[in-house]
Amino acid sequence: MPNAATEKLLKILKLEAQTGYQDKAVTRGLSAFVSAWLADAERANIDPDWAQAIAQEMREYSACEDLSRRRVMLDAIVGRLRAPVLRAAPVATAPPARPSLHSQPAAEAPPETPTPARSTAAARPERSAPRQPARRLGEGLSLDSPVTKISGIGEFNAQKLARLGVHTIRDLLYYFPTRYDDYSALKTINQLRYGEQVTIVGRVASARPFKTRAGQVIVRVVIEDASGAIECSWFTTERFADGLLKQFTVGREMVISGKVTEYLGRLTFQNPSYEPAEREWITGGNIVPVYRLTEGLQPLLLRRVMRRIVDYWPARVPEHLPDWVRRQAGLVPIAEALREIHFPRSMRSQEAARRRLAFDELFSLQLAVLRQRELWRSEPALPLVPPEGMLERLIEALPFKLTGAQQRAIRAIAEDLKQPTAMHRLLQGDVGSGKTVVAALGMALAASTGAQAALMAPTEILAEQHYKNFSRLFAAFIERAGLPPVNLALLTGSLKPADKRAIQEGLASGEIRIAIGTHALIQEAVAFKQLGFVVVDEQHRFGVEQRAALRRKAGELNPHTLVMTATPIPRTLALTLYGDLDQTVLDEMPPGRQPIETHWIPPTERERAYQFVRHQIDQGRQAYIICPLVEESDKVEAKAAVEEYERLSREIFPGYKLGLLHGKMRPAEKEAAMQAFARGETQILVSTAVVEVGIDVPNATVMLIEGANRFGLAQLHQFRGRVGRGAHKSYCLLFADSSSDLADQRLQAIVNTHDGFKLAEIDLEIRGPGEFFGTRQSGEPELKLVGIGDRDLLETARELAAKLIAQDPDLHDHPLLAEKVAQFWRDHSGSEAS
Repeated sequence: MPNAATEKLLKILKLEAQTGYQDKAVTRGLSAFVSAWLADAERANIDPDWAQAIAQEMREYSACEDLSRRRVMLDAIVGRLRAPVLRAAPVATAPPARPSLHSQPAAEAPPETPTPARSTAAARPERSAPRQPARRLGEGLSLDSPVTKISGIGEFNAQKLARLGVHTIRDLLYYFPTRYDDYSALKTINQLRYGEQVTIVGRVASARPFKTRAGQVIVRVVIEDASGAIECSWFTTERFADGLLKQFTVGREMVISGKVTEYLGRLTFQNPSYEPAEREWITGGNIVPVYRLTEGLQPLLLRRVMRRIVDYWPARVPEHLPDWVRRQAGLVPIAEALREIHFPRSMRSQEAARRRLAFDELFSLQLAVLRQRELWRSEPALPLVPPEGMLERLIEALPFKLTGAQQRAIRAIAEDLKQPTAMHRLLQGDVGSGKTVVAALGMALAASTGAQAALMAPTEILAEQHYKNFSRLFAAFIERAGLPPVNLALLTGSLKPADKRAIQEGLASGEIRIAIGTHALIQEAVAFKQLGFVVVDEQHRFGVEQRAALRRKAGELNPHTLVMTATPIPRTLALTLYGDLDQTVLDEMPPGRQPIETHWIPPTERERAYQFVRHQIDQGRQAYIICPLVEESDKVEAKAAVEEYERLSREIFPGYKLGLLHGKMRPAEKEAAMQAFARGETQILVSTAVVEVGIDVPNATVMLIEGANRFGLAQLHQFRGRVGRGAHKSYCLLFADSSSDLADQRLQAIVNTHDGFKLAEIDLEIRGPGEFFGTRQSGEPELKLVGIGDRDLLETARELAAKLIAQDPDLHDHPLLAEKVAQFWRDHSGSEAS
């Protein structure tokens, strides 16, 4: 099997075959490359007699002038290089260690998998097996050793890596490339074509610096091989120019990799990657990983470190997937996946590696939620059995008729509440589908049994809206359904201390049966007498620990829990994301709700759109104007919103009352801005995305979204759902500040489709499943490697996880998987089971 030294020579011989056996693959011919080959062979632990034999054949090749004879000689060298002879290695004496996910000893040599030989000299050689000297890399280390133990990473670079979330060898191994540059094509200079990504090997003919008027330095280097010459330019500073020139000493053989560009009609390389030909090639002739960097971290240094890590450590990562799972899913082993994701032999092998690692992400998630489901199903809870006929009387007391979906949802909840194990149900519904009334009915059923119920909302204004709506509904329940009188209370952070204490006392004594509030409900001072039912509204806005804290308020018995979201999620993803919860979907809209007229406005029609907004306000209506998030920065977001607010106030809507809402405002300021708009004190609310889930203002009829191309489909649909809540016809106006195929697809979809679940399916097709996983909870990262085409992988992961849990519910027989599942919950804001 080729190793680092033989692989490099095979690449050069492949180029020699492509150029017609002219002995021009390297400057001055193969005989001139002998000394570099022998140095490489020594570093790669190749038997010196065998290396000298290859060197002699290279000299004889250069001396031979018969091209047909050269071809035979080259094929013979290639054949020998396929099976290099290594020096005898010392036998490892360390005892075998028990596999562990977190501390794998590194004493034993990594296993090698034979690679089938290619039949022709022109075939691209296989990447090398882990090299012998790399064994010293892991001496006395484990996967959880800090990166500072790695040669080449001192405290300075360790601090840079820490900014990227990389602290240990394991973190480095799982720090995946964001993309790849394919420099596997090795060519002579006369074969170069404009626009291609390629690698050349040549001698430095000249290297000179030039200063620009702006104080920048351009280093121009001429590289030549037997077929021609080409100029390479690097734009740098005086400080770095000296180091660059030291690398490019005249006569030195260099490997240049980059995109062929053009300057003044001549082909050239601008800022290409480079490395000395006599050293191991990290970039040249390879598919090169490109990693996300931070200031001060050099890409070539990171690649060199990664190459050493990848040569040694993947074989030390224990295989956590059972063989039958890997077989049924058609996946490569973990060691191969970790090698190929960083330094792939081909893009096909990279895709096989990505699928394996993406499956690992999905499989861990599935096992985690399915185990959680089993745990929750075993949790004891207080059965809440309402008086006979109570549900029917509550439904009849409503001032409107429930949809069929609402009827099914509340009956499922009513059955769950009667059970001695805790309900954990997700209520998913589009904007305006009537989730709130389902929650109110469930809380009324709980109250009819003498238990307490609590609803937690993400903002004070949402909590206040719920409190007002619930107060009206419960008045009807008490008056017309025979519900015993119950006290409702609103608990938020802005209440006066005396009012807070009074509510806390009422909850502790049981005098208050229905509590509606914000995070204030989970403060230490809050205690319930008998909390039987918990509702979490817009649950993805809360972290796991916050939701668990509310459940703990029930004491020894767990409360029945209903979580609600207005973000429609495709069924396939919902089963994966929320596999731990029973699911109910409100897929019908209440009758009489008007569709919101949506228009994608061209730039030439902007003034007409502003005139339309003025007309609506003159009719007594109100409008939202959404500013885009230009960059991932609160400061930039706030500045953009403030500047747009000032521009609109001064130039577009003078004489109208405008309000401002953005992420840098203090919570009290945000609440004040939303309250002023809700009360009609401001006519136009200029806001960033913080209004996405917010106020219910029936009088608002226009949603104008600037930079609509910057938002996702789900977000655009949520914005649109802020209007159309009253009796007046409502409108959504979209402005795009740039165009791309994906953005245009999204905007056309939002114009044509009003059904949130259909939009979610379209979004899944456009974005792929990976980006949906951040919606499960506050602070949860998206999956790293799950891509657009992975719906089949997602379904396979769910199916095989269910099989495994059925065989081994506690994962006792699969300790490595059990650790992966535990790590999943540690990485995602605490334990849901707590």
